[in-house]
Amino acid sequence: MSNAVDALKLAIELEKQALGKYREAIPHVTNEQTRQAVEKYASEKNQQIDSLHWMIMAEAGQLETEKTPVAEEGAPKAGKCPFSGQLAEMGLDINKMGDMTEMMKGMSHDKPES
Repeated sequence: MSNAVDALKLAIELEKQALGKYREAIPHVTNEQTRQAVEKYASEKNQQIDSLHWMIMAEAGQLETEKTPVAEEGAPKAGKCPFSGQLAEMGLDINKMGDMTEMMKGMSHDKPES
């Protein structure tokens, strides 16, 4: 294992300890704004821990991304997810999710509805 993987694993342990302390504090926080801030911070910390797990897998060579065809501009072609294999292993079939553009129509706050 590389030094990076070892360092990231240690970082996860420290993040988990911090998360535990935030969760321990939440029931005792009396100020509502402080409680909301700590709850939000704990949620973000949990997401950071998940991200670190993915980074460790990538650094350890355990993630195999699919090679996506490159469009003329150099960007991946639309609709191709490099993580579909890993998502499938977790039980998520992105092919069943369909085209998100239809689902996202009308959700933009930038443009008025016509």
